[in-house]
Amino acid sequence: MKITVFNRVYSMIMTSEVLTEGFCSKAISDRWLKGLSVFRKYSVHPILPTVGTDNVLITSALPYVNNIPHLGNIVGCVLSADCYARFCRMMGYQTLYICGTDSYGTATEYKALEEGLTCQQICDKYHDIHAQIYRWFNISFDFFGRTNTPLQTQIAQDIFFKLQKNDNLLDDTINQLYCQHCDKFLADRFVEGACHYCNYSEARGDQCDACGRLINALELKDPKCKRCKSTPEVKSSRHLFLNLPKVEFN
Repeated sequence: MKITVFNRVYSMIMTSEVLTEGFCSKAISDRWLKGLSVFRKYSVHPILPTVGTDNVLITSALPYVNNIPHLGNIVGCVLSADCYARFCRMMGYQTLYICGTDSYGTATEYKALEEGLTCQQICDKYHDIHAQIYRWFNISFDFFGRTNTPLQTQIAQDIFFKLQKNDNLLDDTINQLYCQHCDKFLADRFVEGACHYCNYSEARGDQCDACGRLINALELKDPKCKRCKSTPEVKSSRHLFLNLPKVEFN
């Protein structure tokens, strides 16, 4: 009987060696125990690039702070990235696996309105919940942060100002739905209506959960503001856009 295993426990290039029947049981056991011993050594800070070795930066999608994570959130992106991070550490690569909660976006604002809390209170509440759940699942983040820290803000603003300084931004107007009663333009999470593809009555301003298609809020039939249920009007709104043709790589 022949059993094929990956070199060095597992291999990035998937080369393999053939083991005889008498060798396979102990070999697999020894390699597994070796891998487990490597797992105990991660998260030594700071983790910086090392000359002469493979340096691997791993990120997974940042979860919004508007819910309690469920198994779909874990399996969808966090678990697969965690498996890869553990594999890279086992291989001896200098590995940094980072993630964190996304504090910005309409999902946070809408959840704050639902619970009668400020956006900051929502961010604090659900960041702690997310962190606790990922720790319970033993997800091996080297760093789990959030997007509303002073350092994150400074970095994001620095990127924006550099784009502005180099004339890589465009000033233009687009049409959006505007709620007179709430006195605000409606982001996709704040509007719903009938899908113009399948007529599902509770389609959101960015997609229809019934037919799965992405849509534009202006295409909704009988759109309503989710907060006050009034009918919004179409108004022009000024925006800044990234000039992609100017910054694309040659």
